[in-house]
Order: sequence, then structure tokens, then C-alpha cells
Amino acid sequence: MKAFIATFLFLSGSFAFAQNADEKEFQRMIKNLFQEFFSDLDSTRIDQYLTNDFILFEDGEVFNNDSVKVIINNLIQQFNNDENKNRKFERINSFEFLNAHSDGNSGWIYYRNFAEFKMDGTTIARMHWLESANFIKTKDGWRIAFLHSTIVKEK
Repeated sequence: MKAFIATFLFLSGSFAFAQNADEKEFQRMIKNLFQEFFSDLDSTRIDQYLTNDFILFEDGEVFNNDSVKVIINNLIQQFNNDENKNRKFERINSFEFLNAHSDGNSGWIYYRNFAEFKMDGTTIARMHWLESANFIKTKDGWRIAFLHSTIVKEK
């Protein structure tokens, strides 16, 4: 009986550890996605974060991988136009992770996403979103299949 209990506790602890590792991976992926896509304006790594059929709901709009690339390219053009090419623009992201769960093959996370926008070192805007993401485990690792983003209106 002791062997059974010890084995059960070991397996339960291993499963709990795996869930923690997955949840930490979800946090890492969210942080890196926003840094690389919307701060660094690099759309070349979409395949490393998003499924082929990825969907984003934000502010009443529906986006997919192609439209995310268009958004990033439009931002690059806007920041490199004649009016802005001599200015330095920054987006600084921070997150408050609220909860996450994984069953080993799929998972979700929800969090608060904050961004500070700077131009030439001066803060010009701050934004706050409440977001959730669904993850699918693929042969290449975790990928985000769905992201829902709601702008939080400060009171």
C-alpha cells in the first residue's frame, strides 16, 4: 500500500510540475509575442507563436496571421515615413498574469496587458487590455490558436 501511495504522489507531483512548466511557457510566449511583434515589429516569427488558423478578436475586429503581418508592416511604414524617420518610437509591454491551465495538449491563459508608448523618450500614451489566449500543442511545441483582447477603459 505504501508503494502505491508513493507512486501516486510521485505521478501527481510530476503532472503538477508539467502543468506549471506549461503555464510558465504560456507566459513566456505571450511576453515574447508582444515584444517581437508589436515592440520590435518583427513578423518573421509568426510561425513560432501562432497556429496556421490563428484568430484574434480585438475591438470588434477579427484578425488572422496575414492581417497581423499587415498591421506590423503598416506600423513599420508609419514609423519610417518622412515625418517620423528621425524619431525614436518605443512600446514597452508589461503583464499581470491572472490564471492559466493546461491539460497537456491544450491550454489557456488570461492576463492584463499594459503598454507604454514613447516617442523620443517621452511617454505619449498608455494602454491597458484584458486578454485571453488559447494554446494548442503541435509537433513543434505550443502555439497560440486564439487570442481575445478587450481594451480596458480607465475610470
